[in-house]
Amino acid sequence: MSYTNLTIILCLVLDGLGILLLDFDFDSTSRPSAAWVSLSTCAACAIGGTRHETEQLFQYGRQMHDAGQLADAERVFRDVLAADAEHAESWHRLGVIALQTGRMQEALASFDRAIRRKRLNAIFHVHRAHALSALGRSLDALESARQALRLKPQMPEALFVLGHALYDLNRPIEAVAAYREALRRDPRLPDLRNALALALWDTNRHAEAIAMLREVARHDPADLATRQNLVGMLKDTGMLTEAETLAREILLRRPDDAVSHFNLALTLFLAERFDEAWPEWAWRFQADPAITMPYGDPEWRGEPSSGRTLLVHAEQGMGDAIQFCRYLDRIPAGTEVVLQVHRPLVRLLSHCPNVARTIALDDPTPHYDLRVPIMSLPLALGATHSDDGTMASPYIVPSLDRAEHWRALLPDGRQPRVGLVWAGNPERTRMDRRRSVPLAQFAPLLAVPGVSFVSLQKGNAARDLTTVPFGGAIHDPTEALHDFADTAALIAELDLVIASDTAVAHLAGAMGKPIWLLNRADTCWRWGLGRTDSVWYPAMRQFRQDTAGDWSSAIGRAAEALPGFVAGHAG
Repeated sequence: MSYTNLTIILCLVLDGLGILLLDFDFDSTSRPSAAWVSLSTCAACAIGGTRHETEQLFQYGRQMHDAGQLADAERVFRDVLAADAEHAESWHRLGVIALQTGRMQEALASFDRAIRRKRLNAIFHVHRAHALSALGRSLDALESARQALRLKPQMPEALFVLGHALYDLNRPIEAVAAYREALRRDPRLPDLRNALALALWDTNRHAEAIAMLREVARHDPADLATRQNLVGMLKDTGMLTEAETLAREILLRRPDDAVSHFNLALTLFLAERFDEAWPEWAWRFQADPAITMPYGDPEWRGEPSSGRTLLVHAEQGMGDAIQFCRYLDRIPAGTEVVLQVHRPLVRLLSHCPNVARTIALDDPTPHYDLRVPIMSLPLALGATHSDDGTMASPYIVPSLDRAEHWRALLPDGRQPRVGLVWAGNPERTRMDRRRSVPLAQFAPLLAVPGVSFVSLQKGNAARDLTTVPFGGAIHDPTEALHDFADTAALIAELDLVIASDTAVAHLAGAMGKPIWLLNRADTCWRWGLGRTDSVWYPAMRQFRQDTAGDWSSAIGRAAEALPGFVAGHAG
């Protein structure tokens, strides 16, 4: 879901001065005003002058700040501090200006200095919490918000930033409660309903979230963040026509709005209108801060590459790299291709066709003439039709030189061997919560007789085997899995893989292994809407949630289908 990040748009309330909505594109380079010119002439008088003169200087700066003259105001506050280094309100104002201009560490340092001088001012702690949230220090932000509430119970601004911190800590139910209380206390707080809608979405209350954003958009058509988030939610609930219409309306007014281009791409992918989707997909790096791009040079667009070195680099998850390796053999002959991927994929993908060398993302980048993100290959190669990504045959073939070794780690083959994966990368917190399945819910599958179940689960979620009553019935050879080459070799010895939406699902699909995907209701763009198969992997079968968060429906249908698979294996 490409929704506006709550830590980017922050609501700041300055004590007694009204509300400022932080926009980090704010133009703080305005020309000095007449007020600043006259003020600068008396600044020297204030330095070393009386407390009254210092306070008068601060009030001038305050007026400039409230008028949006950030650079001028900052100079005034620094003049105040030159006269009185203990002036807490000036430190606070400098922190707010630093927040508004995206200087988060500087903002935090300023708020800390203000709090050291006036530790009982609740708004100082609120703004400190905003800075901490923007720096990704959500636990510290939570404590700062709570400190503000200890000083001023039920303060709406503190409840608002408390909700942000809880949301960022993957505690959306508590975030909803905090936002609702803030809304009850002060319904005028900007962006509050937008934040509440996102938290409601993450608690699977999708209809409420959409209704709230529709209401906000109706009352404030200029609220871009709300309209962007509404497009994302409409898309994720399958209301593609409405999502597309709204995205295109935004783009008519703001043709360069990257988030709307990105959401439009995802909408078109879900509708399987790939020709239209791929050009819009090119906006992803500008739209989503979670998609990093370490290279500043232009990417390859398909121009002649023979005799040149082309760096093809991974950009998002390992599953994405596995999925898009299918395009490597279409790169023009005579091009020296260097493939740069996540380290656990290096050995697996080192034998991809048309690749001269495979390196890890954290290896030194070699010389190259051209470069392209791996998920831009379809656009660069002109392979944008709906059938251009069709997999004619397995394109990842594991090494079979140690097949006996891997076979010895598994139960004998008298019963079909079924690999299980239930959780993805926990670092992608919000995504992982939606796509991962609590292992306890696999019980209906484990009740199917005549199956040897094998864990392919790595990471912290592997510990779940010790917490479920049927854990002992799942054979666990994962200590021998050191990278995806090992995982592929093990999958080669299985008859079926049942997995949530993870890299292992892509790997099994790329190998042509039967793969049953346990898929969430608000599906990823690549799995289409309402499909039980996949345009990407011919051997994939999908089992989808009926409603968001309800894995029992998907797993129940898979459990009903598994005896048929067992019978076919016996035959």
